[in-house]
Amino acid sequence: MSMEEYREQKERLLREADKLHERFLLSQTVGADYFEPGMMEYLDQSEGIYNPEDDTLLLRFEAKGTRYDGRTEEIERVRAGDRLTILRDKENPYNANNFTIVTQKNRNVGHMPAELCNAIAPLYDSGYVRFEYTKASFVDPISKRSRYAKQGMLFVETVLRFQQ
Repeated sequence: MSMEEYREQKERLLREADKLHERFLLSQTVGADYFEPGMMEYLDQSEGIYNPEDDTLLLRFEAKGTRYDGRTEEIERVRAGDRLTILRDKENPYNANNFTIVTQKNRNVGHMPAELCNAIAPLYDSGYVRFEYTKASFVDPISKRSRYAKQGMLFVETVLRFQQ
């Protein structure tokens, strides 16, 4: 990857982080009765903050694919603050840029959103970014949600460090 491609990919990732930050900001302006299932739930749990001083990016995002392959049941065991690991998953049949989220016992609890995967993967694969730490930032297991809920909710916080 050339330096110009690196800068373009980094800007793409920072734009995705800005979208997460905008969700958080929206949470500060809408009333408690504001609710749009699947799109506007838990707005305050999302965040994206770039720190140019140490070239790190904090991301808080909703794990995707949590309703499949027993992941909802695995989320029942996850608590806010639990360490998680993000693994590169090039063999994913739906997105070759995928990153999978696993517990300390190596249990799959979901995937990073595709938009973030697509922005991070080229930088990660080229060695320009690495994950500093990852944890569960918010958990709402299906057992505590409405009887109409189809999945548990898991928000993940990770810090990426850019390498040059």
